Amino acid sequence: MLRTWVDHTVATVWGSAEATVFFIVPDVWTSWLALHSPRRGMATTVSALAGALAGGATTYMTAQRMPPEATEEILTSIPGISAGMVAKVERQLDEQGWSALVLGPTRGVPYKIYARTLAHGNESFGRFMALSVPARMVRFLAVTGGVAGLGKLADRLGVGAKGKTATFLAGWAGFYTWYFTRGPGRNSESAGEVSPDELSDLGW
Repeated sequence: MLRTWVDHTVATVWGSAEATVFFIVPDVWTSWLALHSPRRGMATTVSALAGALAGGATTYMTAQRMPPEATEEILTSIPGISAGMVAKVERQLDEQGWSALVLGPTRGVPYKIYARTLAHGNESFGRFMALSVPARMVRFLAVTGGVAGLGKLADRLGVGAKGKTATFLAGWAGFYTWYFTRGPGRNSESAGEVSPDELSDLGW
């Protein structure tokens, strides 16, 4: 019972933190659990979603009470978010509408940027919350389920717990090294210019 409570509490708090000011996704936690117990990991995706919705609502409502310049300054102080990325999200929402909210976070663009931008556009809070469910849950399920599958494969191949843990840590370390140096989270040198490489990294 205590283990279950810890699993879900960490997932909820992490999901909320990542939707506000934290920069490491809760998928790290849910996939860690799924590596050793798929049932535990998949169950916590629901708690991660609940936390993400709470964090998204907080970001949205906070942004409505602040000027856009102030919220942009807060966002760009978070590792992996640049002024260029914020500007790209603004353009994406203008051009693609609500579909941008659903697809953007699955491509490595922080969900909190969409929450902030939609708030400043006075878009429907109810619709934002409803579409936040697929925007968050699709990736949570894909990553957690994928790692659960890899964990089962490792068990069949006779890989021990230490080997699974080392591979898991190396995988996430490699992902974030790429994300912050070559991927969407690298710093943009110019907030006003968008290069073809940057658009490609964001999946545009």
